Amino acid sequence: MPPPKRILINGGRGRLASLIADHFRAPAHDVRLFSRTPGDGFSGMLDLGQSLFFNRADTVLHLAWSTLPATSEQHPRKEWEHDLPLLEKILVAMTASSTRDQLHFIFFSSGGAVYGNAPGRPNQETDVCHPIGWYGRAKQAAEELIQTHASRHQLPCTILRISNPYGYPVPQSRTQGIIPHALRCAVSGQTLTLWGDGHAKKDFLYYTDFLSALEQIINRRLTGTFNLCAGESHSVREVIALVEKHTGRTVALKCQPGPEWDVQDSRLANERIVAATDWQPQVSLSEGIRRAAAGYTHH
Repeated sequence: MPPPKRILINGGRGRLASLIADHFRAPAHDVRLFSRTPGDGFSGMLDLGQSLFFNRADTVLHLAWSTLPATSEQHPRKEWEHDLPLLEKILVAMTASSTRDQLHFIFFSSGGAVYGNAPGRPNQETDVCHPIGWYGRAKQAAEELIQTHASRHQLPCTILRISNPYGYPVPQSRTQGIIPHALRCAVSGQTLTLWGDGHAKKDFLYYTDFLSALEQIINRRLTGTFNLCAGESHSVREVIALVEKHTGRTVALKCQPGPEWDVQDSRLANERIVAATDWQPQVSLSEGIRRAAAGYTHH
């Protein structure tokens, strides 16, 4: 067993962050959560601008981000006002820490949004990114900021271009995540509004596969840029068919034109992370939706 690590999680109130915190908590590791709104067990994120906060840390997971792809289009360049200055402040403080050599910084980027539409094959980490929305452009700018600090100050950094993790509860108000929304509509009888005709393809990663990959990345102090994904893409129509199969209910659909910034063909290669670790995704999309459906239908 690797020795316990002190893990700091920025953006700790998000659903993915709480999932990670629950997975890594004591006795295995000492986890501290940071948020823009401190209190209730969360430290203030602005405190991370002080290098002393990193003096006993091993791993820093940066999930703090103020937008989703849809909200980013409503407030163009919001990330340049909030997210990128915060990220730079944290990187500067880490660099100034007396124990920076033991720090490992992991940034949660976006697979689909950063690459844009696939070039007729799955995107690899060496491909030039062509983001088509503000969210993807902002994540790309964050990646460049991290790469500059990493090379200039020999800071161990990892950029994870994550596909679409699923299988855990998300708020109904969240304008992201076709699987939980399709399951909710199947069970409740509500109508699911689709962007486009349902032929858009995405990569979906079951949350236990996501967590097991993250565990290996942290334990191995893996650095560099990696696609964290299932390595196969499915259309929205395929997702809905699996939701209907595993709930035994029909999903009522209403189609509306897809927004220009929504990536229609997201395909990600995972060979790089598979080669660097012992990790392989274990849960197929059908099995993942079956497990998620069981959670919805037993509520």
